[in-house]
Formats: sequence, structure tokens, C-alpha cells
Amino acid sequence: MRHTILVDTTKLNKIPYSVENELTDIFEKNYKNIISEKSLWIRKPIKFKSGNFKDSINDGFILVWENTTTPILYLTEIELEKHSIDRHILPQIGDFISFIQRASGEELSDVKSALYKEIKSNTPIYKKIQEESDHEVHELIENAIDDLQILLVIDKMAPELSIGLSQIEKAINIKIRKIEVSRFIGPEKQEIISYVDSEDISVEETEIPDEEEEIPEEYTIERHTNNKPEDIQELVKNVIGYVTTKVDIIPTKHYIGFSNDKMMIFSILVRRKGIVFYSKEALKDIDISLYKELKFRDVSNIGHYTTHLPTEIVISDKNQLSELNKYIDSILEKYGIKGKGME
Repeated sequence: MRHTILVDTTKLNKIPYSVENELTDIFEKNYKNIISEKSLWIRKPIKFKSGNFKDSINDGFILVWENTTTPILYLTEIELEKHSIDRHILPQIGDFISFIQRASGEELSDVKSALYKEIKSNTPIYKKIQEESDHEVHELIENAIDDLQILLVIDKMAPELSIGLSQIEKAINIKIRKIEVSRFIGPEKQEIISYVDSEDISVEETEIPDEEEEIPEEYTIERHTNNKPEDIQELVKNVIGYVTTKVDIIPTKHYIGFSNDKMMIFSILVRRKGIVFYSKEALKDIDISLYKELKFRDVSNIGHYTTHLPTEIVISDKNQLSELNKYIDSILEKYGIKGKGME
């Protein structure tokens, strides 16, 4: 059965990839439109050692600095559906997961050095990243690798592969982004690229589950705090402890949301060096002079997982908690929230 796209009266037929390099070239050509304009594909394969399977080599990395507070580094694997799921694709992913969870400081340092050297060798790109992010490149890599994620690019996601990856994500606190990339060619050799992205962060996650809707078991607070340093876990515990009687706490795949009456008021994203607090209140409406320990930033036009929350605060020290609690109270008062069961 042939898959065809009809554009006006022109028929474009889906053309399968003969070899993996064809998909790699298509992705390399189009990744900025798929991932972010503020991203870099680094075709730097690295051999990852693991005791679970034979050593694996990835196809490259993608560094995303759209939000410089929470840059993302994707360990990227490019595959074709026709490759064996059990003998090739899942073992590769298993090696990468093993590395992310067990890598020593020295092994992570080697990866950081290799990526930095690769970017530094291209002066225009190096300068562009620094200008756009207002951060040193090594600082971005250092921050991003603390939350290293896996990106699988494939021509078609077979049902059994989708199930296998879903089971891995449920069993292990790991983030695997999946992107299917197809190409269509017309009679005049015109090309159209179609893709499906499992995690497009430009899509707002504003929907709050109904009271009767069961939150998936894997979406728990522990999902966000596991493998994080004790001081960061303590920060999360303090924030949740302060608001637990005032709002509903809704852990999702990427963040912990806090809502009341179907409206998300704020959220937190847990990182290894701190927690990122996102507020529903616009920066222009906040009297920042009242909060000397807090640094506010307008992220209304910057991609992040709760893009409907326009203001960002980074909390990295317990000494900031007192003022954060004071600010939380001001938000709750603004939206008329007195606490669950107190209205």
C-alpha cells in the first residue's frame, strides 16, 4: 500500500529510506525546524561502555538552548524500522540508559570535553550560541548534561517498539523522545518532510485531569526527585509541604503542576542543581523589590514545558524558600485561593 500526500492536484509519494544515512542526512538538514531554531546537531558519535550489552555508539547529540536555564542535551540515535528491535534498537537504547544512570564523573567529563571541543572548532557556531544564550558554551553543556536525555529518530515506529519503549519509560525514570521522519517526493522532484514528535514542547500542557481520571502511576513526585541530590530533594519537599493544603499537586511526565479549580497556578521542574519555578503571574505584574533573594525572568516567549506560565524563578538554595513561600502566598491571594476545603 502506497502512502501519498495530495497537494492541490500534485501527488507526492512516500519514499522509504534505503539506508540509515539517508534518514540521517534528512534529519541533519531539517532538525532546526523539527527541534528548535536554537539548537545544534553535533555529529559526534561516542562509544558508550556498559555491562548490560555490547558497547554502543550513538549517532550524535543535539544541544538545545531555547531556555538557557534548562538547556537540553539529547543523546541521539537514528534508526530504520527494518532494523531488529530486540537485537539492535532496544539494546542500543539500553546501553544509553545504562550510561546515563551509571556514568562516573570522569566519563561525563569526557563527553562534555568532546562536545565542547567539537563546538569550539566551528568559530561562527560557537559565537552564535554565546550571543543567543548569553552564556558560555561550556556552561550550557555543563547544565544540560545534568539532565541528559535520549532522542530516537526513526522512519516509522513499529507497535512493538512503541510498547517496548513505553515499558522502559514506566519502569525507569528516563526520558526518551521519539521522532518519526518521513519524506515524500513529487513528479517534479519536489520534497516534503513529514514528522511526528512525541514531545513537542511548543504545545502547552494546560489540561488538568478530571477528579475521576486516574493519574498514570509513573507520574509521581518520586519520578522527579529520584537520583537527584539530597539538597534538591529537600527543596522539592519543602515547596510541596508548604502548598499541599492549598492547591492540588499534579505530577506529569516533565514537571510537577500545582492547580486549583482546573487552573494551573504554578509548576516546578526539578534539575540536579536546583528547581525551576514557573508562575502564572506575568513579570510586569510582580513587585520584584519585595523579593531580594529571588531572581525573576520573563519566559513568555521562550520554550519550556509549561509555556502558559510566563515567569521563571530558579531556586538553588534553601535560604530562598522563605521569600518563595511569601511569593506563593501572593499568587494564591491574587487568584482567590484560600486553601483546599476553605472556600
